[in-house]
Amino acid sequence: MKQKSLEFAKIFLSQINKCVNEIDLDLLADVALEIYHAKEAGKQIFFFGNGGSHSIATHLACDLGKGTKVNGKINQTFYKVFALDSEAWLTAQANDGKEPFTLGDYPGTYNHGYDGIFVGQMENFIQEGDIAFGISSSGNSQNVLNALLFAKKKGAKTIALVGFDGGKAKSIAEKAILVKTEPGNYGIVEAVHEIIHHYIYELLKGFEKQ
Repeated sequence: MKQKSLEFAKIFLSQINKCVNEIDLDLLADVALEIYHAKEAGKQIFFFGNGGSHSIATHLACDLGKGTKVNGKINQTFYKVFALDSEAWLTAQANDGKEPFTLGDYPGTYNHGYDGIFVGQMENFIQEGDIAFGISSSGNSQNVLNALLFAKKKGAKTIALVGFDGGKAKSIAEKAILVKTEPGNYGIVEAVHEIIHHYIYELLKGFEKQ
């Protein structure tokens, strides 16, 4: 058992290292700076995803919203960040079915209420110039795709954090950070997504301390 555990650790970490080394650093830096400039301009930033990606979205919003605050810094401009994670709103929106969206002028595909759980929350607040940041390992989660399409229609900027081959989100989002792996390799993708999350957070926290 110990030997198998060690062998798996070596394989797992080598896969993570390979994915990290293949990240487009120029794009990653551009995304981080876009988030920073949105904050400086008073724009809102919305994070959303499903499952493990949902947790990353919530974590990102927490880190940027609270973790970037500097004690004693007078008149600091704060990040207006939101994770689309209200349990009541998510379940109510899913329970309402597809009709709120299929009967309106909403871009995307709606087969059931769950396809609109992020759009239904975002539409109350999103404005031109805001950022919609969707996270999806496959890049094909329909509710994430719908939210990105809706945000584009409203004049917001769109960013996707994706895995595998990037899926449809890679072509929809204006900027898409890809962690390229074999399909279904969620553990590697989500681990590297968390590294990207903490790069963005630590960089922007450092900006605030200057």
